[in-house]
Amino acid sequence: MTSRLLGALGIAAALAGAMLAGAAHAQDTTVGETVNAAPARLALDIREAIVRVPVSVENHIGRTLQAELIVTTFRPAGSGPFPLVVLNHGRPVDEHARAAMPRQRLEGAARFFVRKGFAVAVPTRLGYGELAAVGDPEASVRCDAPRYETAGAAAAAQVAAVVRFMQSAADIDAQRVVLAGQSLGGFATIAATGERLPGVVAAIDFAGGHGGNPDTHTGEPCRPDELARRFADFGRRAAQDGHPVPTLWVYTENDRFIAPRHQERWSAAYREAGGLAQVHPMPAFGSDGHQLFAKGNDVWQPIVDDFLRPLGFPIPGALLVARGGAVAVEDTRSLPADGRVVNGYRQFLAAREPRAFATNGNHWGLAVGDDAASRALALCDRHTEGEERCRLYAINRTVVWSTP
Repeated sequence: MTSRLLGALGIAAALAGAMLAGAAHAQDTTVGETVNAAPARLALDIREAIVRVPVSVENHIGRTLQAELIVTTFRPAGSGPFPLVVLNHGRPVDEHARAAMPRQRLEGAARFFVRKGFAVAVPTRLGYGELAAVGDPEASVRCDAPRYETAGAAAAAQVAAVVRFMQSAADIDAQRVVLAGQSLGGFATIAATGERLPGVVAAIDFAGGHGGNPDTHTGEPCRPDELARRFADFGRRAAQDGHPVPTLWVYTENDRFIAPRHQERWSAAYREAGGLAQVHPMPAFGSDGHQLFAKGNDVWQPIVDDFLRPLGFPIPGALLVARGGAVAVEDTRSLPADGRVVNGYRQFLAAREPRAFATNGNHWGLAVGDDAASRALALCDRHTEGEERCRLYAINRTVVWSTP
């Protein structure tokens, strides 16, 4: 903010006056919630709302299950029409964990797509959270004889119901729909390509699959050969009209649920059956690559930008963050003299990582956890109407500078 900091980071000195103007009106903020935690309030900066979508599916014994999916939606500013992305969550191994799941939001991924200009829909599907009591149509039932066909059909039907519901909205571009999901949500996404839904132009699968237990059978899902047959069927059905949608498959070297060789086999089965599959294998991520989608926004978001750009979605969603300059993260002397911004920054220094701090000299935002940088900017910018937009000041232990 001061000329010393601006010099250290190579930023034009002319910006300093704008950043320091009125710095006496710093704004307190709240720390962002962790992944999938139920927020105290809706994220109004990305127009979060909740809608209910009726759905009817069959479980593995042919019983019809009917309910209303809980769908969290997000939208950019403006009146649209917006392209749509439907984000599909994964499946905890433990039955009690599935029943305890809160309303799914996938906020880090949602903010990425909102930055790209998308409206976002995140359904909480049957068998999870408050919908667990309805029944579990996505269950594989038995590891030695898994019911993947039924699970795939039920998952695809729910995705399709959400797509059709959202396409009926006046501010949605019904001809520009992208599907994406992680783990069983990735399985659901690829299954849905076999439905050949009008308007769907691409699908993205992060470590998609089903079955297995990473603690008892690390990397080995139940009957991977049967999953290969399911993916081949999805690819065959996706290609029936001669125009399969392009799909991106992202997986890591150290996925504790699904070893890379299975992902390679499944994507090959999908492609050989007629589907379009662009495979993007990744090196190890943390202690479990299955968590890439939830915890590696800075890793996967540029990959998705590259995949979607030639498909007519040129707006970048990944945040471009500088690597930092010469200012030590503990040094508060470069911040505005007003004590409230400095006090906010001291909260940042005391917070756990991952963490991010944004400011425009007048206001500040602090977030920890998933997608901290994006949420810190959003918290800060709630108060900047008519002013200079906030910029990232520090991430984790590094002072950085980037555009919002």
